[in-house]
Amino acid sequence: MQLSIILPTHRHDLTALSRIAQACSWAGPKIEVIVRDNSGNAEKRAALEHLQRDNCTIVSVDECDARENFSESMRLAKGEFVFVVADDDMCFDLAIAAIPGILDRIEKDPSTVGIAGPYVVEAAAGSIVINYKGIDAADPAARVAGYLTETGPNVLFFAVLRRDAVDRVVTFIENLPILCSFHDQIMSMLYLLNGKYHLLPRLFYLYDYGPWQTTETAQKRDVDYYALSGLDPAINLLHWFLCAFEGAVLALHSDAFPQHPPAQRQAIANLWFSTMFQRFKNSKRLTFGSKAAPEMEIVCAKFQTMAGTVTFNVMLTEICAVLKTFSEAKARDYFDYWDATLNHRKPPARPLVKEPAEPVMS
Repeated sequence: MQLSIILPTHRHDLTALSRIAQACSWAGPKIEVIVRDNSGNAEKRAALEHLQRDNCTIVSVDECDARENFSESMRLAKGEFVFVVADDDMCFDLAIAAIPGILDRIEKDPSTVGIAGPYVVEAAAGSIVINYKGIDAADPAARVAGYLTETGPNVLFFAVLRRDAVDRVVTFIENLPILCSFHDQIMSMLYLLNGKYHLLPRLFYLYDYGPWQTTETAQKRDVDYYALSGLDPAINLLHWFLCAFEGAVLALHSDAFPQHPPAQRQAIANLWFSTMFQRFKNSKRLTFGSKAAPEMEIVCAKFQTMAGTVTFNVMLTEICAVLKTFSEAKARDYFDYWDATLNHRKPPARPLVKEPAEPVMS
């Protein structure tokens, strides 16, 4: 099988059913469709039975978290490439129809990690098109630069990708000591470092911003993830600083992607850190009434003086000092993992953290 289209689904409204029906229509000799429903909704389960067809696998299970639904869906997939679709988004049929022919040309080219194209983003204020420039370049630094220059949600997360790259990156992310909603962006960075994308010359995917389009509802989801690690909502003030630190350290030291020259890795790390650090300085983050907010604001003011003046080792020590005020165990885990990464040791293995039922897109 050439391509597995994977749709882990939880919603059970008519919109979700229409998206699933559309996905099932794409099944064919070179495309299999995997639908795994964890809603536990009897009416939806009965409706899905009518969508069964050749090369289409539909599984209904009891309620579980989004990670389990995704991982179990992946176990069913047989394709060399995978494409994960959300049940509140939509794909363009002609783009899907073009993918098998493109895969015929790129599947033997290890320098190409996947396929993407122009994304339509729907929000209450209107629609925009995100078309990542440079992600088809041979130079990984150019690919990351093209990714970072686009504003809006991380829709590159929804792309056709090599199965082996997805397996490696997902396994890698699952071993991180704190599960954060920005990790979808770090995953995209790792895919970009694994290879270039083939760009479709047509609209590819329609992303519904949904609850992510307002500051409060989006950041409430960010905080839900921190809560799973036992962290106070005030840590949300450090959201983009943590993203800056983790992404830059991985660009410099991770073995989750092919070897690149040190100078190239340094350039990527610098670009990533500077972009996320600007978000840290300029975006308004919420603390949702946390009593620790005043102390965390002092910490943020201190961290804003760090860019370009201290090493990653110093940053790690400062981050762990903050984490320790909420959880000594989590601070120790965080230090052990990132200290090992900085010093080219294998990080300790970690148990999986249960995540919210809904998938995250930062």
